[in-house]
Amino acid sequence: MALTLLPPKGQGQVMAVGLLVVTLGLIYFLSLHWFVRGHLDVASQMNELKESELRFRQEVSKRPALEKRLKEVEDFKARNTYFLPDETFDLGAASLSTKLKAAVTAHADTTRCTIISTQPQKLGTKELYERVSIQVRLKCDLDDLVKIMYSLENLTPFLFIDELNLYQQPVLDASLVVGNGGNMDARFDLSGYIRAVPAVATPLIPPMEGFRARARQ
Repeated sequence: MALTLLPPKGQGQVMAVGLLVVTLGLIYFLSLHWFVRGHLDVASQMNELKESELRFRQEVSKRPALEKRLKEVEDFKARNTYFLPDETFDLGAASLSTKLKAAVTAHADTTRCTIISTQPQKLGTKELYERVSIQVRLKCDLDDLVKIMYSLENLTPFLFIDELNLYQQPVLDASLVVGNGGNMDARFDLSGYIRAVPAVATPLIPPMEGFRARARQ
């Protein structure tokens, strides 16, 4: 029986279609696949860039409102007199000493009231705002001492008195007391708060020109 490469009768069309499909597939993978795949990748990247640009534009649209709110906060801080106006701990401690001296002069008999010592102290605890504190030793009559403390705690900026210890000075004969000889030895901490200098804010929204430059690459 003679061999033949021809397909059986009636199956030629099916084989021709199959060969055509295989040939077209080979042509596609060899010549067009890389182009189509690259086109799809570029289209995907463009979609991502468009979505990113939309998000950036939405953030940019919020900027005027954020800047307005920030200005309101800064204006409030500028009008706020509850903090010490000083910028450093040392300046704040000096300011506290000055206020203490002014309170003693205004509310006590300076012949019976004297500031023995004032010493700055830094606390180890961390707080939202920096706390400035001085240790005070004051020798004064009790009535004048109450007036001084009341005056200090009702000032603006706000001042705070804590760790108060009172030691009564024994006086056998009041007529013998002369000069700066108050009958109470008071020791306490006088504190206030200063605002830390704000750091330069980093822009939250990247420049649109930089974004467009990356999109063109």
